[in-house]
Amino acid sequence: MLGKVLKKGDTIGIIAPASCSSYEKVLEAKKNIGNMGYKVVLGECTQKQWYSYAGEDEERAREINNFFSDKAIDAILCMRGGYGCNRLIELIDFEIIKNNPKIFVGYSDITTLHMAINEKTGLITFHGPMAVSNFTGNYNIDTYNNFIEILSNPLDQRVINNFSKELEVISEGKAKGKLVGGNLATLVATLGTKYDLDYREKILFLEEIGEKTYKVDRFLNQLKKHGVFEKIEGIVLGDFKNCPPDSEKDMSLIEVFQDYFRDLKKPVIYNLESGHSEPMLTLPLGAMCGIDSYEKKITILEKVVK
Repeated sequence: MLGKVLKKGDTIGIIAPASCSSYEKVLEAKKNIGNMGYKVVLGECTQKQWYSYAGEDEERAREINNFFSDKAIDAILCMRGGYGCNRLIELIDFEIIKNNPKIFVGYSDITTLHMAINEKTGLITFHGPMAVSNFTGNYNIDTYNNFIEILSNPLDQRVINNFSKELEVISEGKAKGKLVGGNLATLVATLGTKYDLDYREKILFLEEIGEKTYKVDRFLNQLKKHGVFEKIEGIVLGDFKNCPPDSEKDMSLIEVFQDYFRDLKKPVIYNLESGHSEPMLTLPLGAMCGIDSYEKKITILEKVVK
């Protein structure tokens, strides 16, 4: 299921499903996105605060449901991540989403919503930039250009190219499957729940920020214990920002990856510039994807907008 292609003049709705933000930042992002050539509608929760959240759980969930059902809104962009989507996921009306497919973009804590929407509706969503996180001030033009190119061009297939870094390989192979995943810690929090993914025939994308390597190890160990690595077809590791060892005795990040994946007998590629990174690649979650470690190539194999 696809949302419709994003065109200049379309209306982008900004919702706040997780943590709160300074409203000045919201208005700054609105101005920038408006100057890109789009109309902008702000959800009420973009200026609310309940503890660290952008409003109470029921308010934030209602905003998601309302923005999907609102025919005047062409695409939905999340304000920021932080924490909160896990608290409201039971309140999302997936029938509304299924009946009103549209572009939905975010990352980090928004992983919870991506996973549930991909699994329960079949809608392709986008692990991509957010209003306050990425489009305030002098925003990164490469992030913007890639974001617009993905959402505006219904290509039958496209190669996902890094901006500057070279893709690296931990385990060799070729594989195809639907691209799923997002933030590692957020994804692990859904394991064993009814909002978990069916990992069979999937390419698993993972990224993280601000976790010591022993915690990254703990998360990967949970996935291993749940049989995730046996079910998937391959792995793409994105940006793991500020994930150092806690002590000189601890494994480095690459050593943790090698320990879990070098003998997997499935393709594992790392160093993709997507996650808490600038610039940031936009990735279509739920789309068919091919990975080829021999050519260091990641290809989206179908249209992701219509």
